[in-house]
Amino acid sequence: MGDMLDIICKTYFGDMDAVLSPYIICSFVYDPREEMFFFSEGISRAVGNTLPDGINLRDFSNFFYADERENVRSMFDNAVKDLTIGVGADYQIRHRLCKAPLSYIDVETSMRAVNYSEGTYVIGIIADRAKSMLEVFADQAFGGDFSQYFIVYDSVNDEALVNDRMVEDLAFSGRRISAFSNTIRSVIDGEDGSRLLDIIKSFREKGIFTPDMRFRFLSPLRGEMYLKLEGISDCDAEGIPGIDKRYMSFAFSDITSLVQELKFADNMLDGSSAITFHADLRVGKLSFSEKLRSLNPDANLEYEGDFVEHLAEKVLPEDRKRFKATLNQVCDGNMERFVIEIRIMTGDNVRWVACRGKTFFDTKANSLLLVGAVFDLSQMNQVREDVEKNNSIHELTGLPTRDKLIVDASEMIRNKDLLSAAILLCDINGFHSFNDRYGRSAGNEILIALSTLLQDNLPEGASLYHIGVDVFAILWPHASRKTVSEFMNFIYEEGSQPLDTGKGTFFLSLGLSASIYPYSGSAIDELLVNAEIALHKVKQEKKLKYTIYSPVDTRELKERLDFEMKMSQSIRNNMDNFQLYYQPLISAQTGKLEGAEALLRWVAPGGETVNPERVVNALESTDQMEIVGNWILNEAIMQCSKWIKEGAPKDFYVHINVTADDILRKDFANSVMETLARYELSPRNILIEITETSLMRNLAMSRRNLIKLRSENVKIALDDFGTGYSSFNYLKELPVDEIKIDKSFVDDVETVEFNKEFIKSITQLVHTIKMRVVVEGVENENQRNMIRDMGADIFQGYFFDKPLTVFAFENKYFKIK
Repeated sequence: MGDMLDIICKTYFGDMDAVLSPYIICSFVYDPREEMFFFSEGISRAVGNTLPDGINLRDFSNFFYADERENVRSMFDNAVKDLTIGVGADYQIRHRLCKAPLSYIDVETSMRAVNYSEGTYVIGIIADRAKSMLEVFADQAFGGDFSQYFIVYDSVNDEALVNDRMVEDLAFSGRRISAFSNTIRSVIDGEDGSRLLDIIKSFREKGIFTPDMRFRFLSPLRGEMYLKLEGISDCDAEGIPGIDKRYMSFAFSDITSLVQELKFADNMLDGSSAITFHADLRVGKLSFSEKLRSLNPDANLEYEGDFVEHLAEKVLPEDRKRFKATLNQVCDGNMERFVIEIRIMTGDNVRWVACRGKTFFDTKANSLLLVGAVFDLSQMNQVREDVEKNNSIHELTGLPTRDKLIVDASEMIRNKDLLSAAILLCDINGFHSFNDRYGRSAGNEILIALSTLLQDNLPEGASLYHIGVDVFAILWPHASRKTVSEFMNFIYEEGSQPLDTGKGTFFLSLGLSASIYPYSGSAIDELLVNAEIALHKVKQEKKLKYTIYSPVDTRELKERLDFEMKMSQSIRNNMDNFQLYYQPLISAQTGKLEGAEALLRWVAPGGETVNPERVVNALESTDQMEIVGNWILNEAIMQCSKWIKEGAPKDFYVHINVTADDILRKDFANSVMETLARYELSPRNILIEITETSLMRNLAMSRRNLIKLRSENVKIALDDFGTGYSSFNYLKELPVDEIKIDKSFVDDVETVEFNKEFIKSITQLVHTIKMRVVVEGVENENQRNMIRDMGADIFQGYFFDKPLTVFAFENKYFKIK
């Protein structure tokens, strides 16, 4: 196979060798009979491993970038299958090859089919796509300790690349961050953002920075994070360090645990009579804080020489030997930490104290130091209460947190006179989208305003808690199922009204659930978990305003999780059980087929087709909608291309639904055009469908992608028109070609005058601005006739046909053999 590889590649790529040689990583041959790839030796350098003489696609795909592995493997699989059977002349796939989790190279794989000796083979080359210096520098910087957080910053374009750990913990949309100076302020607390930008400016202009600086970040997943800036390195546009410092890399380490420990210690010291001490063991000098005199007004605050003996004189004889043995071990360097409880004499009184300390070596003083604290155990109950209070208050809303809820609820259900109680949960659907669109400060104002709304309407005897980023809980003793239902309905309606904050007015959608004691559980952990299960149900079933937990919910949750696992397994198994069905789009005036909408279906192993809404909910819950969205785009374009090449009308087109995540990807428009080019399909043969929900996430980014697509002659449709708040505004802002009137207006068009006038008026309006109208859900002849007379352009609905498999659609509409 090695000789064949050389012969074929020289024969078919020889004319490009002079141009491509600086960029070619390797060449390869794919044998469809063995289903194996045979690579030249350059591939081993690219992936950092020696590959066997032949390797199948699944094993080779282990070297694809993890986030795009399934999609790229599917593109490779489709490409070699199409080329082997003679569909398409050439294929180009842009993807990434990985050496390590954060070390990858951007490549373009080009393939074509050739006839050689005993049959058809697929040959190809993998070429390195030129990277910007920012990407090169990021690859170098991210090659170290992945437990740290890295930023590589382009100071000219104000953009940055961050490593995956920073993306995950700070919920960035991706590794590349535009407008970095503004974006970083949304995740870094207050003045720390300005301080970091000042450091960047100072380093670039003067080459000066102070290491070990601490910054407070705000993570949606972890809450407060404290990162320490460990170092900065730089290079210019040519990769040379120390010239103009255009590119700077920053390494941060996570010191959150340390800071929290220090805060805890500070809380204890500030809220009690704790006595601090420090000692220089080299010179034998010990000093106490002024609070020592709270134990003994006449006590010395400083000791020199053998201070262990001096202190031992204050300890009761029964504890003295143990005290001296412990302290001498520490002073001799044999113990790094110690904790000891002893009795001391204070005047005529005996008092129990706890003494805790730790040694460390001070390199500047070249000495072993001892630091610690002494606690009067008679006051420890008060100290504990102070610490619990300081650590159970939410810093934004000032409400008690989850720990306090558990303590209060546990105490409540121990009351023998308690016959019933409830735990209610309330959160904001899609809260992250408010942070994404308006900034974290606006999100904070929304949380404060919602906490005020709940507090102002709190039932008598109930308490409010802030237990998650956007989750509030109400503990309500003596509540009944009836009063809880009435209250949740009231809060739902109040929450549907515009919410005024210091950052503007917002429309919220609340999620509400409850569990009832003792019917939903007899222990606080059980009650809280069951309330969360019920809240999950509300989020899954979007028609629910609120719900109260019942045992059925647990079974449904298990079934939902099992189904989500099946979805994940299907995706891992090369999209097994996923299919695209096609529903015809019929001309309202001629009754002829114009196109079809591609609709996702999942067929269970037993053969039944699962409700599409359930499939989409499972994909969204497991964050796999983007993978499936890429597959839908590829499959729909490939199928449309195949139909047209086999004789379907040249102007036949396919509607392709895209998700909010799709339309927000910076490279979405480019990926659509690349897929069209791969299957040699004209842009006029597809139409991208979007919904208002997808636009709400980020209108600016959506608009850029849609304008780019429209400039390439890809048409755009606005789906579910008339069901949102701002549909008319989108017609003005976006390059829309068609609007799809929602089925809800068609269902009662024969009996509800409003629906009839709505469809008629919208059709007339849309025609005046040169757009077409598609009406969904046409299910009988009378509906068809009425809506046709109103001037609609396209019909879709069961009256014409339900969604069909590829085979059924071909047989009915194309008669393709």
